[in-house]
Amino acid sequence: MKTNFSRRDLGFLLPALTARASAQQGPVQTLPSKVYQHGEIPYEGDSKKKGRRFFYGGTHSGFNLEMHETILGAGTETHAPHKHVHEEIVIVVEGTVEAYLEGKTEIAQAGSVIYFGSNQMHSARNAGTTACRYYVVELRGSEA
Repeated sequence: MKTNFSRRDLGFLLPALTARASAQQGPVQTLPSKVYQHGEIPYEGDSKKKGRRFFYGGTHSGFNLEMHETILGAGTETHAPHKHVHEEIVIVVEGTVEAYLEGKTEIAQAGSVIYFGSNQMHSARNAGTTACRYYVVELRGSEA
């Protein structure tokens, strides 16, 4: 038996299949209480841009959380402006970061905190002459 699906039919079917595939992957593992030692987590990348993920997992309430570190060389941008559902908190540890948010830029010095809200166009760039380093906490909610 041959079945023809219209675009409208597929429009209803694809979200259901995606949800089923996500459910089959299983829940994100709950994060244990732990000290994430600086020397035990290697960086990936090069002198222009490198980073490392400290953790990604769920909390006891099912909220997904990620933390990573990024180091950018002078003048380097993380990526072109983009947006996503999850929120991000950026903690500037060293150097100068130019934060782009919804068409506006603002300089953040070491010790500053940047908040990128859900579905807001954003990016970050090293606006200084030396490397900048920052930590990012991604608040992913119940979605990965």
